[in-house]
Amino acid sequence: MIKAGIPEGVAMKISGHKTRSVFERYNIVNDRDLKLTAQRQEHYLQTQKDTISSIIHDFNEKRANHNVG
Repeated sequence: MIKAGIPEGVAMKISGHKTRSVFERYNIVNDRDLKLTAQRQEHYLQTQKDTISSIIHDFNEKRANHNVG
């Protein structure tokens, strides 16, 4: 369920695990999981970088246009 994107709290309720320690015994993380997570994080950070760059560009453009008039 976790690999499908279901939040841990929901997965624990569905599976009937009452403690996190028991839940973690079955939530095994392997090298493929780590690689996929690193790729997702890199993608997220890139989208944030692109968004921030766009906002700064728009701000600078508006400021330049305001100063001209």
